[in-house]
Parts: sequence; structure tokens; C-alpha cells
Amino acid sequence: MRHRVLLADDGTTAVEQAVFAGGPLEEILLCAWHQAGEQGRELLEDGVLAALDDLHAVVRPVLEAEIRKVRPDYTAAVLQSFREEPEPHGPGMPVFGWRLLHPVGPDTTWEDTRDTAAWNTSQTMSGWLDYYDHIPELQRTGLVGLLRKHGVPVVLCADCGQPITDRHPRWTGVWVTPDSEHGPVCGEPQAAPVTAKPLIGTFTDQDFGSPHRPVTPQTVFCRR
Repeated sequence: MRHRVLLADDGTTAVEQAVFAGGPLEEILLCAWHQAGEQGRELLEDGVLAALDDLHAVVRPVLEAEIRKVRPDYTAAVLQSFREEPEPHGPGMPVFGWRLLHPVGPDTTWEDTRDTAAWNTSQTMSGWLDYYDHIPELQRTGLVGLLRKHGVPVVLCADCGQPITDRHPRWTGVWVTPDSEHGPVCGEPQAAPVTAKPLIGTFTDQDFGSPHRPVTPQTVFCRR
């Protein structure tokens, strides 16, 4: 999340509330960004922004209803999706998220520039909590379907379900996920015949795991 004061060239002031895509969504977008390749990344960015707008339209009423339990007159602000240039030491992908600009007047306080639902959006994206499992678009299949609807080339592993890419510059031709626990190794145990343990050595062939398998063909971007 980011909360900062912005001063425009014309002297006007606003306060920005921004929530960045993270957790499982960020992993999916990173793999799709590699899959799109240099020729398709401009269209990918447009598709991601459109998908984020749709996702916010789904999440916003849920967050608003939660807050109205203690603040009956509350109305959640409408956030806008945005992109920024890649971070200096990041993976090279643009930063995506949602933001809201609060106008500032002589009597504006810092609390006036804090929309509760905007901050709670970060919880829905974290993937750490189970509070929003009832929203289909936040589950992996629903999220992937929403992104693919807007032409974002998401590829999942048929076995472990992780987002994968075979176009990472250090793993070209190998299906790999940014998940730090697995990388190029599928986390789903594969059925294999039971073999006897080696008489002297420690490892068996099964200790190397199995490669990822893409569940669907990747989307190909085309310009009309």
C-alpha cells in the first residue's frame, strides 16, 4: 500500500491511496508478462488494467457491506487501476494496482484521505487470509478466467495449479514458477512405481521431482 501527498505542476494538491497487486495475483501476472513476450506486452498491460477494473467492481460491494456493519452510512470509493514503470531492482514487469486521489482543501485532515475499503482491498489480494474465499473471482480459477477474458496469457500447471512460464530469460524452454518453494519442480507428487531404496546411496530418482505441465495452450496476442 502507498499513502502520499501529490503536488501537481499547477500547484494543486491531492493525496493518493494506492494498493498494489501482490500475492498470487502478482505471481500470475509475472508469468503472463513473460509469456506475452516483447511484442505482446503493450496489449497485456491494457488487458491487465481492464481485468483489475472488473475485479475491483466485484470486490468493492463486498468490502462496503462489511464496513457498513459498523458504519451504516459508509460508501466505498471507486478505485482506478493503474500501472507504473518497473521497480529499479524488481523483475522488470510494470507495477500494477488500484488507486484513489483524494482532493485536498483547507480543512482536509489526514483521516479524510483514508478510504477503509481501499486499504482492505490489500487483504483480499494477500492470499494469506481465508476471509474472501466466498468470492469466486478471487480464487485461482476465477482469477485466471477473468484475466484470460481480457487476453492476458495465463498458463497454469496441470498438476500443481501454479502459474508457470517457459519464457523466463534464465529458464528459456523450461516451465518454471516464481514460487520460491518449487521453481522448475512441480509441487504435486507424481504417481510412480515403488522402487527399492539404493543399497549404498541416499537418493532415488524420485527425489528430483517432476517438471511442470501446462494445462492449456498460451494465448497469442494479435493486432487487428
